[in-house]
Amino acid sequence: MAQGEHQVKFETSVAEPEEDKPPRLFVWVRQFQGDEELTGRYEVFGDLASFDEFIARYEAAGEDISTLRTARESFADTLEREA
Repeated sequence: MAQGEHQVKFETSVAEPEEDKPPRLFVWVRQFQGDEELTGRYEVFGDLASFDEFIARYEAAGEDISTLRTARESFADTLEREA
């Protein structure tokens, strides 16, 4: 990463459903300036529609969303098994 370059990285995990709790997708959004991490925050999703909106926002901003696409597939599979 070039010095001073802004970048967003995503780390994801799907929480399998537990008794009385639906499956959820957790996304850790990490923002960097060069090699320095500026901020990080969790986003939690319980359905594909809200996650799709999240993906669309970052795609429109020009971010690499390949991690999010993979997470979407895993989350969709988990939701299908629960249906």
